[in-house]
Amino acid sequence: MSAVLEAAAPVIAPRPRRSGGIGELWRLARADVRERTRRSGFIVSLLVMVWLAHGMMPPDHAGYRTFELNDLYRPAYGAAWVGALSAMLTTVYLMFVGFYLVKGSVERDRRTGVGQILAAARVGGLRYLFAKALSNVVVLMAMAAVVAIVALGMQQWIGEDRRIDLMATALPFLWLTLPSAMFVSACAVFFDCVSFLRGGLGNVVWFFLLGFILSSGPMQGKHASPFLDMTGGVQITRAALAANELAYPGTTAGIGDHVGMGVNINPRWKTIETIKYPLGRLDWGPQAMLPRALWMLIACLIVIAASLFFDRFDRAAAPFGRARAQHEPAPAPMAITAATPLRAARRANELTVAPRSFAFGALLRAEILLLLKGHSRWWYLGVLAALITGSLVPLKGAREFLLPIASLWPVLVWSALGHRERRDNVAPVLLSSPRPLGRLLIASWCAGTVLALVIFAPVFVRLAIAGEGAFLLGGIAGAAFIPALALASGVWTGSAKMFEALYLMLWYIGPMHHLPELDYTGVTIARPLTDTGVEFGIIVALLALAWAGRRRQLQN
Repeated sequence: MSAVLEAAAPVIAPRPRRSGGIGELWRLARADVRERTRRSGFIVSLLVMVWLAHGMMPPDHAGYRTFELNDLYRPAYGAAWVGALSAMLTTVYLMFVGFYLVKGSVERDRRTGVGQILAAARVGGLRYLFAKALSNVVVLMAMAAVVAIVALGMQQWIGEDRRIDLMATALPFLWLTLPSAMFVSACAVFFDCVSFLRGGLGNVVWFFLLGFILSSGPMQGKHASPFLDMTGGVQITRAALAANELAYPGTTAGIGDHVGMGVNINPRWKTIETIKYPLGRLDWGPQAMLPRALWMLIACLIVIAASLFFDRFDRAAAPFGRARAQHEPAPAPMAITAATPLRAARRANELTVAPRSFAFGALLRAEILLLLKGHSRWWYLGVLAALITGSLVPLKGAREFLLPIASLWPVLVWSALGHRERRDNVAPVLLSSPRPLGRLLIASWCAGTVLALVIFAPVFVRLAIAGEGAFLLGGIAGAAFIPALALASGVWTGSAKMFEALYLMLWYIGPMHHLPELDYTGVTIARPLTDTGVEFGIIVALLALAWAGRRRQLQN
């Protein structure tokens, strides 16, 4: 009988296990790409790339240039030069802004619980990190593809050379932009895996690390090396110089190191006629490809290094001897049992009615305490050093150098404005309070402004005593501008990355390089009252933008 039952029983073939390797790597990356591209922020980033791409090729008599040789020469906008120039500028954009766009993918899986599910599956940590890096590359190269399409359209619009050569335009994006996108993507994964680099500190560290990398590899001169140049600008500059020598023999020697690449603003260029010359196809032979392959290899090594710090979303793990208490979950709240003593219930007529008044001082004090909460003693020592130094150094040095440096120290404090409620999961409670739009937004902005005024106080007092009212008014406008920018960015993006990236670039170009048009601190020159009035108008516009974003959150 048993033999009959065994014969009648269906034979269930074992389910074949999917093989890992490249197939599983691509499936993980594809799922992550789909999740990212369905967000509205991805569409916004593509629209931003369209706007940037149309300005990468300024026509004659424009007030800015993206490439010039000795203020006179540049290649004509043909197929090869359009691709090379836009690919190089896209590379710079991805390094400065793209990093902040893709950073946080690993941390998002940790926060949403997806990482714990993947950790329980048969997915290796190294394979997971390579999938994240590949997903980052796909997102960044999608943005680069938009630039390439717009570049083709701008070539026809400007009309200096309308001959179409798709390969000549596309190859620079493949051999210049792709290696840099891989490097940026790998660094974003690495920062996500190192605990102290996941947050705002990592964003600041990347900005200064990127400046060091770019300065270590000059794009022109006898010391320029394509192996140290992450952007590929050395190859583009050499090709442009060779074509210039071919078109105008003897002029290249006089150019020397007078090569400008990037967004260079100068009104005098509106009156200088540019001398253009043709540029043929760039040489992408082995000699040109070897430096770019080196950066690809470095990107892979960075992902492998990130796996040494990756804890596979195990909070109990302590990689490299870190304290176990940092990864242990918080203890569960004590359950209320029958033995738990409870306060006696009160009758309704015994309850008092809370007074309906607007104590702005108490609210402002609470906002200031929230801004100052959780910082280490080193942060407070830095604030103390700024106060002491601002009182002792000469006034000119304090105004031109100390004030910009002091405006960078609280950047991670200001970056919490606008999104702290959602980050700490208390938004439903705060937004249900009376008049959350006017009270909470204004109190948050005032708290950030008070923090700036306190740090800048020694310099401001000395400016007032010296009678430099224009500099003092500009500095006060800057103290109000920074938290307004942080508040608007945090409300609309729900994170600190946009403010940190935008503010760091604004700080570097404006106060540190003394560019009056972008100097929000007013330390470069004594600005007229009209310019300070414009800055106050921008502050009002940023607060209105934050108000509209918060109102949108309340309606949703």
